[in-house]
Amino acid sequence: MSFIRYRATLVLALLWLGCAEEDRRFAAPANTFKTYRSALASGDSETAWLCLSDTYQRLEYNDDVERWKVFLQGDGVSQAAEISRLEIGTETEINDRLAFLQFEPSTVSPGRTPFYYFLQEADGWKITSHLDSMFRVELETAIEKGEFQLPILQR
Repeated sequence: MSFIRYRATLVLALLWLGCAEEDRRFAAPANTFKTYRSALASGDSETAWLCLSDTYQRLEYNDDVERWKVFLQGDGVSQAAEISRLEIGTETEINDRLAFLQFEPSTVSPGRTPFYYFLQEADGWKITSHLDSMFRVELETAIEKGEFQLPILQR
């Protein structure tokens, strides 16, 4: 009888560990963005890479972290400076798979988008692009389900 109780306790302990606290860095789109911005500011390319969605990593960098590091040493320097100025205005979770941040207009450089897009992956919310095919499929699905409506621009 004690062996069965021991096994049951072990199983419960393993389940509890498996449900241990999620990585707070990616628990919400704003958390992911702040982690990304902090990583870029401190030169932590590994953590910044973890903030990007799998499909974005493939789309932009051919799933090659070294290409990412080269980018950060070149154009990434100016991008990090721009990102450091961004202040979150609105965080919108469209559904459990899709979200976006809209930044305060006064903090966005001219010619830059005021949005960052996010996909929910197994390990949390990750930054992606509106060109990401997975993002587009998820957005189309959300629109079809009535979870999101594209804004109508007034002229």
